[in-house]
Amino acid sequence: MEDFVEISDIPDSLKDKIVHRLADYTIGFLRVEDTPQLLDANLLGTGTLVVIGNMFAILTAHHVIQTLPTSGRLGIFLAPTHEPHSIDTQGLRYLKIARGNDDSVGPDLGAVLLGPTISGSIAAKKTFYNLDQHRNELLRNPPDLDDGLWFVHGFPDEKTVVEPDAVSGHGFVKTFYRLGGIGRPQTSLLILDHDYFTIPISPVAQPPVPKRFGGMSGSGLWQVPLARDETDELVHGTPLLSGVAFYQEATTEAGSGLRCHGRLSVYGVAYDAIARAISGTPPQTNR
Repeated sequence: MEDFVEISDIPDSLKDKIVHRLADYTIGFLRVEDTPQLLDANLLGTGTLVVIGNMFAILTAHHVIQTLPTSGRLGIFLAPTHEPHSIDTQGLRYLKIARGNDDSVGPDLGAVLLGPTISGSIAAKKTFYNLDQHRNELLRNPPDLDDGLWFVHGFPDEKTVVEPDAVSGHGFVKTFYRLGGIGRPQTSLLILDHDYFTIPISPVAQPPVPKRFGGMSGSGLWQVPLARDETDELVHGTPLLSGVAFYQEATTEAGSGLRCHGRLSVYGVAYDAIARAISGTPPQTNR
């Protein structure tokens, strides 16, 4: 395992490789509106593609699930395209895993369970993160919080832009910005069955770091191990899904914080809820 390395000492090329890897697991939820004048899409949140056994799902925040359409089609952002991707809601099951009474505290965790045809179509373009493969390690012997790099990966709506379509020469193109924000957890907290991390947001953070993280709800929180190869060059190991973002704290002179579920929430509570859904066992009462 690599000794503690300052973020400023990490080559940009390595950060880019990691962010590109995380993009394989990340999707954006969209509300697609087809009007007589135009086809528009609006960002609803972010999700991480996961698989347990033969069940494929998108892990996200509970409050994101509440915004998703229950009929018709759900838009999802998989890759740049002039025609937004969408999936039939009849092939989906919305799993509301846990929601607390205070948005700033949590819990706030949900999942979209995917039918076989839909998961197969998504798998042709993206990768599903195997929760089974990493569950024992992250529940029983997780890496130290100071190891490697930490990323929150999703789509901040603040960075969404609408520009003239330079390709066709007419109309407009809406671009959704995907952010791999680096930040090490500063606090860790356990409340009942759920654990939480808070990622600090500096008040002087420079662009592309957004001021508001709307759209990042449901983003994956990742710990990425680092090591040195035979030439003593820094390389990254397998990214470890370690949480789900769901709330941005109020901004003060000291900055802000991004509140995230942690490993126990993902590999304990969410894993068990998805596993029960697979077996048909009635869900437990959310706490």
